[in-house]
Amino acid sequence: MSGSFSNNSATNCSGQDCQQNQSSGQSNQLVEMVFFWMITIVGIVGNSLVITVVKMIRSMRTTTNYLLVNVAVADITTLFFTAIHVIISRFRSFSSQALLSFLCKFIYTNSIVMVTLLVTSLTMTLLAFERYHALVKPLVMSRRLNNGNVAYAITGVWLVAIAMVTPLFASFDYNSTIGSCSLGDADTTEMVIYIDCLFVILTLIPFTVIAFCYSKIIYGMYFNNTICHNKSERSDTQEETREKRRLVTLLILLTVVFFIAFIPYGILLILYFKKISNANIVYVQQVAQYLTLLNCSVNPFIYAFQSSSYRRSFTFLVKKMFCRDTTVDAIELLEMRTRTSLRSV
Repeated sequence: MSGSFSNNSATNCSGQDCQQNQSSGQSNQLVEMVFFWMITIVGIVGNSLVITVVKMIRSMRTTTNYLLVNVAVADITTLFFTAIHVIISRFRSFSSQALLSFLCKFIYTNSIVMVTLLVTSLTMTLLAFERYHALVKPLVMSRRLNNGNVAYAITGVWLVAIAMVTPLFASFDYNSTIGSCSLGDADTTEMVIYIDCLFVILTLIPFTVIAFCYSKIIYGMYFNNTICHNKSERSDTQEETREKRRLVTLLILLTVVFFIAFIPYGILLILYFKKISNANIVYVQQVAQYLTLLNCSVNPFIYAFQSSSYRRSFTFLVKKMFCRDTTVDAIELLEMRTRTSLRSV
């Protein structure tokens, strides 16, 4: 599960062929590192913008956006610890057994990334659940998340994710005999069962819940018109209906991108703990790592592309950072805040 960004290649060659292979390998590593740091920096900056606009702009402080902020925090954590992993992997001359044990538990084996992936998966499930109750069952207030209880839900997500990955933290340790990280005294069969269960919890259960929630929302919005046309209360305007549909599309797109990015990583985990290794595994490892990083970096662009609220907020914040005139943007945000206060779901 160690990263493939570090230099761990070995080549048996001689003469001119060896020099050409080394030169080609160095060029590939350089391209990989440039690509990696571009993804990391863009992802950290983009997700920081998401957090900042929700904090600064009052109209953006909705339950859905707080959950999206939680996804942004998880993405930043993933990118940060992956960067730490890449940096530390360049320096393997540590002599402290305690430090090596700590690095094996939290850095070299990417266990922290497992926590953040779980957080993202559970948060996506919460988002689907929240939209389902807000749009399909708006009168059942007892089950709805709101600004008063969403913090408890987010805290619970992190605690559950950490608890679920604790067996990995406890099992991984530095093995001085082989000079690398290992599972220590953990039973391999038990760990395989544990990873299989973790994969199910990360993918199948959330996917089932999310598919149910969004299928009900789509059916109500586009087929029987029970959403946005409720006769028991004021019907939505065309603009409000469009915004709700864009939000649902945004959340579905985020979910699909996340699962596409995670599936190779989950397969890699299962193969790793089953000790299945061949040349193709290295390729799967590289694809999985880059897909995970890209997923963490692309989310802010999805927000900006799909949501007019985020688009306006990003524009306002960037202009303010560069001391540009934000009068028009401030007026648009004020109008958006007024609409949100009049009609918030």
